[in-house]
Amino acid sequence: MNIIHIASYENACWIEEQVKSFDESDDILTLTGERRQTVLGFGGCFNELGWEALELAEEKQKDEFIKELFSKEECDFNYGRIPIGGNDFSLEWYSCDEVEDDFELDQFTIERDKKYTIPFIRKGLEYQPDFTLFASPWSPPIWMKTKKAYNYGRIRMEDKILKAYAQYFVKFVKAYQLEGIDISQVHVQNEPMADQKFPSCLWSGENMRDFIKDYLGPAFKQSGLPTEIWLGTINGPFADFMMPNSAPISEFYDQFANTILSDEKARGYLTGVGLQWGGKHVMQQITESFPEMRYMQTESECGNGENTWEHMEYIFGQMWFYFRNGAERYTYWNMALKEGGISTWGWRQNSLCTVNPQTGQLIKHPEFYLMKHLSHFVKKGAKVLATKGHWTSNTIAFENTDGSVILVVGSNMNRERVFSFQHGEQSFSAVIPAHSIHTFCIK
Repeated sequence: MNIIHIASYENACWIEEQVKSFDESDDILTLTGERRQTVLGFGGCFNELGWEALELAEEKQKDEFIKELFSKEECDFNYGRIPIGGNDFSLEWYSCDEVEDDFELDQFTIERDKKYTIPFIRKGLEYQPDFTLFASPWSPPIWMKTKKAYNYGRIRMEDKILKAYAQYFVKFVKAYQLEGIDISQVHVQNEPMADQKFPSCLWSGENMRDFIKDYLGPAFKQSGLPTEIWLGTINGPFADFMMPNSAPISEFYDQFANTILSDEKARGYLTGVGLQWGGKHVMQQITESFPEMRYMQTESECGNGENTWEHMEYIFGQMWFYFRNGAERYTYWNMALKEGGISTWGWRQNSLCTVNPQTGQLIKHPEFYLMKHLSHFVKKGAKVLATKGHWTSNTIAFENTDGSVILVVGSNMNRERVFSFQHGEQSFSAVIPAHSIHTFCIK
């Protein structure tokens, strides 16, 4: 048995360590034999502020960071998220068609993407030939909304608007296709339950259901594009952040996700469900009721820009939850930001790296190494494995197509513990110090 053990600590990351012989008295983690969902990969979001930050980095550091993120030998990020139009980490807010009442979308354009988003993607493509994308709007063009503002309002539920908006998605996918970039999925709306300070659009379950089944689904079917439509990115319920006059939390599943998914025609156009933030609170209800759907996590919770070890530990818990509950992908949010991590609308957020605008120095943060602890070892096609034992809530287990078993173990405790693993004739032990993250690759 060959075991690779990589450990990370607050002041020292990505260290190769040794395991020891199995001790029968140690607390043991075992595999149940159950293989769950197939893992399709890891990735992040291509935001304008991220590319702006990387352009300020010292050239060698920038190239090394991008190579480490995307190359199969390193982090192996194999997909990413892009906004359709502006989002909260764009340099400014915009859409792909700013011309009032352009129902034929004659003025549709992705020229702005060619300046920021597409160069960022192409750098990743240099190292990741299997790369693909999923896309979602934060806001429709404002002339399609009930209020002509990016950060307020709803879609106008009018036939001519909904037809144009469905074609807006199709045109976006085709425009990227002409640039040689594949978009494999579109998600209907970023955070449809939130009236944000940044570009947003509120949707009721009934309105999104009708848009999917009567407009968006038929538009993609007619286009002949292989692009999947996903119900995402679901961001609610929130206990302290709900739409005015919305349903109580106890009814939120029925009022949104179930309203859409229980409609046979709407569900027929959907491949899967994407969840983030408060969406995790209804994930189990959705997966239990609709096991035929696929599931993914669409945006990692992003902290306050301090990039602490403590927040990395929180994100490990989020990764455990999503993979435990059926997610096939895990998406980080900002891959890069300038120091301070401040958004266009004033919120400081974490990122995999930050760049000092004055010196060009690029610094990788704890959540970079957390992502690498999984993505470097867990390959596309891996299966999530069920475990039993007292370490189960601290361990995410996978089996790659080559038969290797990957255990990612995190401890937020204030004392060390002994971790022991046994599966058939395979067994080993290792000391897990307080506040550390570990990956064991067993071949």
